[in-house]
Amino acid sequence: MLYVRKINLKNRNDSNVLLYEMTEAGSRVLDVGCACGDLSALLAERKNCRCVGLEADKEGVEVCRKRRVFDEVLQIDLNNFAAADYPRFRQSFDVIVCGDVLEHLRQRKHLSRLVLTGSILLHFGALLLLRSDWLFSLKAGWFSGKSLFPLGLAFFTLQSVGYCIDVFRGKIHGEKNWRQLGLYLLFYPRLIMGPVVSYSVAVKSLCTPVFDIARVGQGLLRFLVGLGKKLILANWLGMLFQTLCQADTGTYSLMLVWLGAFAQLMTLYLELSGYADMAIGLGLCYGVRLPESFGKSLFYPSMAAFADQWNRTVVQWFSHYVGTHFRGKNHFLYLFAMLATWGCIGLWYGFRLPSLLFGLLIGGALWLEHLLWRNSYHSVIRYILTAVLLSLGAVLLSLPDLQSVWSYVRIMVGTGSLAPTEADADVLRAYGLIFLAAVYSVSGNWRYLLRRAEEQSWFRLLRTPLTLLAALLLLAANTAFLIQTGGAVSMQLLL
Repeated sequence: MLYVRKINLKNRNDSNVLLYEMTEAGSRVLDVGCACGDLSALLAERKNCRCVGLEADKEGVEVCRKRRVFDEVLQIDLNNFAAADYPRFRQSFDVIVCGDVLEHLRQRKHLSRLVLTGSILLHFGALLLLRSDWLFSLKAGWFSGKSLFPLGLAFFTLQSVGYCIDVFRGKIHGEKNWRQLGLYLLFYPRLIMGPVVSYSVAVKSLCTPVFDIARVGQGLLRFLVGLGKKLILANWLGMLFQTLCQADTGTYSLMLVWLGAFAQLMTLYLELSGYADMAIGLGLCYGVRLPESFGKSLFYPSMAAFADQWNRTVVQWFSHYVGTHFRGKNHFLYLFAMLATWGCIGLWYGFRLPSLLFGLLIGGALWLEHLLWRNSYHSVIRYILTAVLLSLGAVLLSLPDLQSVWSYVRIMVGTGSLAPTEADADVLRAYGLIFLAAVYSVSGNWRYLLRRAEEQSWFRLLRTPLTLLAALLLLAANTAFLIQTGGAVSMQLLL
């Protein structure tokens, strides 16, 4: 993304300063690759020059036209530009400026595409190989496939591939500072669980962090909240689904099996959003504000709302780099775009067939909703249908193979008992309280109560000590859980 900046004439290392000094006052200037018109604006203001701009980026052209410093601005492809095709350029110019243009021209397009294709295949090939269940379970003497399993490889792959594609398309400059590029790719707070941030957005906050004691406090509290989501809620609630999966057919009723699937959906949400909270909190401690990855509630009124709020940075990445190549006005093209986008998202979560089916299920549901239910009316039926589809998706995303998935889904679709069993009561007594706590947590109602409390004068006076007390309680609870489990914490999705 291009943005307006002010040229510092005292900076002798800036190429724009040299171009400014070489241009005589009152000249007619053709600015090739004018970007946002920073140089031409300076020439028009200081030297009374008349400028014509050429730019390939649409956003840059719009910015130039709004600034009104050019006599004329045209959006053209600089790689295939011929002055003879534009009769208006038969006029003469005193100065033709080509500042920072040559590095964006790709005369060897086929070689560039070949290098880009090789880079994409290398990144995703390594991801699929190292994320495969076969390699993870491989054991041969002292060698174990787990030793080759790099945490954070999935997010590293997305950001690295996105950077290469943006450089190829000319949206950003190729970064020559390897320290800055390494900081972008390996910034550890978001390396494990994201969020995915484009280079043009991340470089501004990473290179110019804003340190503030209040922001550090917010970051630490956000980290503790995310850790509590994972340790206290997600780990405990996940045992409910594991208990149901390990039981024999007919042990539990149909209602409890569906309740277990929805509990697993909440588990995935709490776990993934907890990791995102921890990443965002650590980023705030370093003075870097990362974008939000999850919505404030799990109760989605539609599948479109789910796609917009569930791990949104990852969904946006695949929609931008995969889905946009297939979309069109045709319904079948839109279907193919949805299936391709969400199929890739499913494989990104785990390189196995149930994960692929999860992506295809979500993509197909989004297409049907777009085709049959376009209005914005949020009914109770729509809420229920969305919850049912997402619960099925949670089963697909959590179980390792189709046999396990089919064993559980077979009970969900009606082969289980309708009447409650004695085993149901035992499970509800063990996990009922944590289930209700998770429902309240994912509903987001506590945010409404917090906003209402902030309207009271007594709460505003006690907000700081209450925040410190909440942080201490969270720290104590998380520490107690880690001590109880011996410091061993499992991850549902090893991203």
